[in-house]
This record gives sequence, structure tokens and C-alpha cells, in this order.
Amino acid sequence: MSSELIIGIVFGLVGLLLVAIGGFLLIRTRVFISKAQEVKGTVIRMVYSHSSEGGGGYSPVYQFRTLTGQTIEVADNLSSNPPMFREGQIVDVLYDPENPNNARIKKWMNLYFVPLLLGGLGAVFGGIGVIMLVFKLIDMLQ
Repeated sequence: MSSELIIGIVFGLVGLLLVAIGGFLLIRTRVFISKAQEVKGTVIRMVYSHSSEGGGGYSPVYQFRTLTGQTIEVADNLSSNPPMFREGQIVDVLYDPENPNNARIKKWMNLYFVPLLLGGLGAVFGGIGVIMLVFKLIDMLQ
């Protein structure tokens, strides 16, 4: 088996896997949104975290009150530099009524960035794999 054929298959499978994971995360996000309660929250602090590549980013820690009156504090997973939020900023929060610690800020980036990033990377990898396989098959048929 030629190296071009192996690379095409690997790229295609990696692309398929990334698209599948992105699709799964997108469906999970849509299910979360469909059952989530929406409330107002407040960014209470920004936390800076260093990355292994030498950079870093700011993640908001926000607080909100559930519809039952429980006060919840959540550290967001998404970080950015420069920060997307500021201390004291009022944000729309979506939370799972059965598990209020499962909450997300209601912004496009916080909800859809990871699924679309993985799906997009998967489409690129899969497309490269398919193109390589097509060219290899054409080459084999000649």
C-alpha cells in the first residue's frame, strides 16, 4: 500500500471522527439549550490562566441565582485574550434546572465555538483525505 493511500485514509478517518465529535457536541448543546432556564448573572472576577505554549487567557467567573433562589458560582471553560467580559458585567446565563452547576453564558462563542471548530477541522481533514484518495484512485486506474 502506498504512502499516499495510507495518508488519504488516515486524513479521511480523522476528519470523520472530528466531524462526528463536533456533531455530537452540537446536539448536546442544542439539548442543553432546550431544557435550560435563562437568568441574569454577574461576572464577579476574571481568572488568568497560562497555557503551555507561553500565552494565556482570561476566563470569567460568574454568579447567578436560580429560579428557586439558590446562588451558584461558575468558572467558564472558555478563555480569551483580551478578555470577552469585565468584572461587574451582567450576562445572560443558561443553566440546567436539575444541575445548576451545569451553566453557560448565553453567547454564541460559549455555546457553539467548540462544536463548529471541531466540525470545521474535520471537514478540512476529511476533504483532504477524500481528495488524496480520489487522485490515488485515478492514478491507479491509468
